[in-house]
Amino acid sequence: MKLQIVSLFALLAATDAGVTFPTVAVDLKGLQGGTSGPFEGLDPIVSWGASASALGCDFEAGATSSIKPTLDVLSLPKSVWGKVKTTAAGWNLSSKTTAALDGSNSVSCNFAANNNDWDTSLELDSSDGSQKVQLCKGFEAIGGRISVNPRYTIQTSDADVILGYDTDKTSVTVEASKSSQKLTVAQQITDGHRITPSVTSKGDVSVAWRKSLDGGDAVTTTVNKDGGLRVDWEDGPWTATILTAINDSAVDVKVKRKLNFL
Repeated sequence: MKLQIVSLFALLAATDAGVTFPTVAVDLKGLQGGTSGPFEGLDPIVSWGASASALGCDFEAGATSSIKPTLDVLSLPKSVWGKVKTTAAGWNLSSKTTAALDGSNSVSCNFAANNNDWDTSLELDSSDGSQKVQLCKGFEAIGGRISVNPRYTIQTSDADVILGYDTDKTSVTVEASKSSQKLTVAQQITDGHRITPSVTSKGDVSVAWRKSLDGGDAVTTTVNKDGGLRVDWEDGPWTATILTAINDSAVDVKVKRKLNFL
């Protein structure tokens, strides 16, 4: 059995001056072969940011860095980023640029615009090394909301579209490209139970059951046709994910915990 535990501690607080206190992420990997053996690695990541408003715009900036013991201090910084947000003619506009400091010298940009009155949004993104553009338009029809979301990747000329239909208790989503299609239907059975089956044109099938708990918590269990099992448990500041298979003893566990000190 292989057990992987990933603990993520997030500290989110802000002062009156708009400075965000550091967010600490701790990644622990180990416990091989079902024993309590030594950890494979410990690489705590610290990220921090600051925000301010001026000239009708909101400005944000931040950085991430490793704090593991090392003599190579220059290897600790991971990335820096800056973001500006504003509103113009009913549109909410934002632009974010991130520069990697890990030796790759990569720079990614993201521009987003949305208009709530028109139920329309536009996004240009290069965060994963490729330029992507997508547009989403929603409108009321047939007793619910219909959304059309075409997406296009410039480098590869790949295009797909996401079509959605939502009512109070039912949502239907169709993802379609030249190579594959996927249909997802979510149905609210009772106030605390939702069933979401999915099927693809390649024969992949999965069913998710979400059980709502007190206080906004929930447990979601997803099973696919190959016997894969995933359980997501949200319990206040805790989030646990269990990945396994019905006919397999291997288990991967991820645990996240948010800590607010201030």
